[in-house]
Amino acid sequence: MTGDRGDAAQLPSDEQVLVIPGYLAGPGDLDTANTAFGDFLAEHQGWARYSCDGGDTSVAISNCLTSRIQLAYEPGHRDVRWTVAGYESPVGERAWNATFDLATPYEIPLSVAETFSYVLAYSSEFAREEALWGRVDTRAALLRHLGESDWQDVSSPDAMAFQACDGTAGLTRWDRGAYAADPAGPDSSAGVTLWGRGPAEAADGGWKAHFSEHAPTRLITAALDHLTDPQAELRRRAEIPVVYRGLVEARPAAQPARVQAASRHTLPVCLSPAPPVPRSPSPPVAPRPVRRLS
Repeated sequence: MTGDRGDAAQLPSDEQVLVIPGYLAGPGDLDTANTAFGDFLAEHQGWARYSCDGGDTSVAISNCLTSRIQLAYEPGHRDVRWTVAGYESPVGERAWNATFDLATPYEIPLSVAETFSYVLAYSSEFAREEALWGRVDTRAALLRHLGESDWQDVSSPDAMAFQACDGTAGLTRWDRGAYAADPAGPDSSAGVTLWGRGPAEAADGGWKAHFSEHAPTRLITAALDHLTDPQAELRRRAEIPVVYRGLVEARPAAQPARVQAASRHTLPVCLSPAPPVPRSPSPPVAPRPVRRLS
C-alpha cells in the first residue's frame, strides 16, 4: 500500500491525510466536528438546534420531540462528547441513549445520528420500530452481524466479547446486573460497548462508545460498521494520536476539504422507504418495552 506508517515528521503537521483505519484517526478537531454537525442538520430538516449550559452544549431535538442529539463542547467530569437518545414521550423519561467519549472519532456518532434521522422519517411507527430494532434480540443481531466479519470471539463467563484480529477494536455486551466485572457496577442495566485502542494500551485506554439497554440495534450496528469495515477518515497529520501513528496508514489527501461526515455504511439501508426484509426467518422474541418515536 502507498502512504506511510508512524513517521509523522515526514510531512507538515497541517497536511491533510486520509487515515486508515479511520477508527484510529483520533476524534478530529472540535471545530470540524461542530461544522459537520451543522452540515448534518442542514441536510436533515427534521431537527431544531438549541444551545444550552451557557453555550457549552449544542442540542438538536427532533420534530417529534422524542429524540435528541447532543454535542458537548465542555463536557466536564462525564468525558462524554456526543449523546444520541430517545425518549418515551415529549415529556417522558429517557428510554435509551448512546454516548461517545472525548476520544471517539466524530464520524461515528454522526453516522449513528444519520441512521436515526433517516429512520425517523419513515411514515409509520411500525416501519420505524422494524428498522431500528428488527425481529431478533440485540445479542442475536450482533452475532449475525459479527459473523460476516473476521473478528475473534473472546467471550468469557463475564460478558459476550469480540475483537479485531489485531486487537485494535472490539465489542463487549453486558447483561443486566449479571456481572460484578461490569465497569458500571453489578446493578447496571444491559448495554453494549464499542472500543478502539492500541494493542499495548490498557483496557481503559483508547475511545469508547456505550449503548444503553433498549438502544436500537440498527444504531449499534451503524457504529459497529466503522470497526468491522473500516474506511479512511480525513485528518490533519497532527490530529492523529501519537500512540496510533505506528498502527495507521496516512495517505496524502488530494482534496483539502474534510471528508463528508455521513457514513458510507448506513445510507443503503436507511434510504429505503420500507422496513428491511429479514434475510432469514427469525424466532419470536419476548415483548419489548414500548418505545415511542413520534
